[in-house]
Amino acid sequence: MTDRWLEMDLTWFDPTQPLDPQLETLLTRTAPLLYGIEGEYGIFFNIGWLIDFITEWTGDPDQNIPTRSRRTARWATKTYADLQSFIAKLRQQASRSNLPHLKIGVLFVEWAHVVWPPELKIYDFDSDWYARHPELYAPPKSFIGMPDLHPIKRLKADHYPYAAFPNGIQENTYFPDFFGAQWGHLADFLDLDAIHLRDGFTGPMIYTRNGPYGTSAPADPQTVAAFSQAVRDLYKAVKSANPAKLVFGYSSAISPVADWRVGCVDFEALVADGYIDGWIEQTWGGAWQDWWHQLWKGWTFQTANLLTRGAMIAKANQQREKPCKFYNLIETWDGWEPWDTLHQVPHKLRWAMWAFTHAAVITPDGVKVPDGSYISWMNNGNMELLGEADVRYIAENLTQAQKNAASLEKVYGATLVYNRAMMEWLSENHPDWNAAEWIDDQAAMLMKWGTPLLSATRAEWLDSPQNTLILQTPGNLTAAQKEALESLGSPVLVTGRADVFDPEIQHKLGIQPEGEVLEAEFWVASGEYAPAYDRPYIPDHAKITIADDVTVHYQTSETPLLTQRSTWLYWQPPDWSEPFNPFVPKYQLGSTFPHYRVATLLHELAKENGLSHLGNLERPQTVAFHLWKSAGEIYVLLGNLETGEFGDSRTPRTLSLHFSRKQLELGEGRYFLVRVDTAGEKIEPTHANADWLVYRAVIPPEQSAVYVLRV
Repeated sequence: MTDRWLEMDLTWFDPTQPLDPQLETLLTRTAPLLYGIEGEYGIFFNIGWLIDFITEWTGDPDQNIPTRSRRTARWATKTYADLQSFIAKLRQQASRSNLPHLKIGVLFVEWAHVVWPPELKIYDFDSDWYARHPELYAPPKSFIGMPDLHPIKRLKADHYPYAAFPNGIQENTYFPDFFGAQWGHLADFLDLDAIHLRDGFTGPMIYTRNGPYGTSAPADPQTVAAFSQAVRDLYKAVKSANPAKLVFGYSSAISPVADWRVGCVDFEALVADGYIDGWIEQTWGGAWQDWWHQLWKGWTFQTANLLTRGAMIAKANQQREKPCKFYNLIETWDGWEPWDTLHQVPHKLRWAMWAFTHAAVITPDGVKVPDGSYISWMNNGNMELLGEADVRYIAENLTQAQKNAASLEKVYGATLVYNRAMMEWLSENHPDWNAAEWIDDQAAMLMKWGTPLLSATRAEWLDSPQNTLILQTPGNLTAAQKEALESLGSPVLVTGRADVFDPEIQHKLGIQPEGEVLEAEFWVASGEYAPAYDRPYIPDHAKITIADDVTVHYQTSETPLLTQRSTWLYWQPPDWSEPFNPFVPKYQLGSTFPHYRVATLLHELAKENGLSHLGNLERPQTVAFHLWKSAGEIYVLLGNLETGEFGDSRTPRTLSLHFSRKQLELGEGRYFLVRVDTAGEKIEPTHANADWLVYRAVIPPEQSAVYVLRV
């Protein structure tokens, strides 16, 4: 069953006017997004971003709502009792609107205050709590520039009459215990169903790879473990204080691998603890890419993040009685910022609805996809609601995609392989190392040149893989895992720092580390088709020698970076030169040629091994290409998505699609590509024989398309 959640501002409502007509307007407009949902559904309200709403609660119903912003001024004159009445009225209206099981939640960010940007002040929230307890916060690490809450820090004593601590708190009070108790008390008073611990609550590494201790974890493993435990304690305290209420978490918007390796939070362990009910991956691909120009949080990056995150949640859920739900985020426009994905790049958004809902994890129990979607926002900064046509566009396309995903049988192309054992070894032995383990970022870049990568699995689940595999830093593998890899017949791409690979993997690749680690630098590299004096930024990496039968595709004067031995590729990938920088100037990666070259090699290997692929792909012609089987039919998703340094979707893409009859189990008939997301288009094959079906498809600027193969 699919779940669906909505997000909006409480300030859309004018509390000085009758609320019933406003509630009727809201639910009449948004109900089509929730009708027909068989799972859980509900709405989360932003009261005023900051945790003051919980921390300042005294238990007095007549206490004014503690929010300090020009936009929330009208609600600041109202009381908690007024808000209690609002929630009761909302439940009554939901029942009248045929939404009797509507759940109601609130959301918060972890920052000390929200005043950003400094000049424009789109956000202008100051905090009484922060003024009382600045010791809980650390200097900001994100470009947002707000002090970050560190739950590991202890609180000083005070005498504020908190609802759960009417005589104040003692010296060295643990924030998770305090916050959980306050939430538990307030949730009952207001009759809330859920809390959403939004930006930064699962660790202050947010929007860039810059964590609580900088752009790498500290060298001391105990420091990493202690910080991780504090975040886990926070979720435990919030859930334990009121077990009937749902607790949701929210991603950093970047690589889930980095959450542990730089953010110092073992997310998988947090989920396995059992104190989180739902996780929202903040997949704002359009906002980040097509407005803020923060390209390494764009469309394909969010798709890749769903894959690694899904692999983590699927494994953690095996240790729980009730699974943690996993949600993608479907953006519309923003409730505060000026971007508007729904109206500016609607066809990229439609692509995301299909890609995000089909981001699959291959488990021993079958293929798993996200449990639903979190749609944000219902209102924009001018306090306008989504229009009827807007709601219809989202509801129809998202529902169509989710119904198709519910019948997903198999994902074709490449499968990302998450190697937790190696991440654990690094965190426990060398947490400050960069082993090029950022498999989600690497996968996101490969997707830009049509690598069909819409599934993930784990090293411990490699029983009978049939797709091309993309292995994350294959060290610390078990004997059974190495045996499974040894017996593979499909192509394999191995990424990471070669000196931490298991010896058996090094032997399979035909590479041998010499013992020297070369420092991170913009290395001059060369290879077939490479630009002159190409200078990718290569992080610390191992110098290697190669066997006689290994082909070198790309190298520096010191060492090969991309090699091939039969169907196995080795790749030491580039990395961000400034992981604290949300933008992608030329010098962030130095070159995208290595990613393009790896993608073309994967297409070539697919062709040689009778697998579906793209033909004649040129570096400027970035395109997203995915394919899968649902309800017995083969579906193809294409997207012309890129912006800036990674490509320009303002020009059309002409594609040569090559489908393997054997791989896709297609009969001898003449198959057509039939458009399913919009009506009318039907593409005949340009070439067809017993082995291959070839099609020419044109994707207009900033457009996407979903096809099905039918006779």
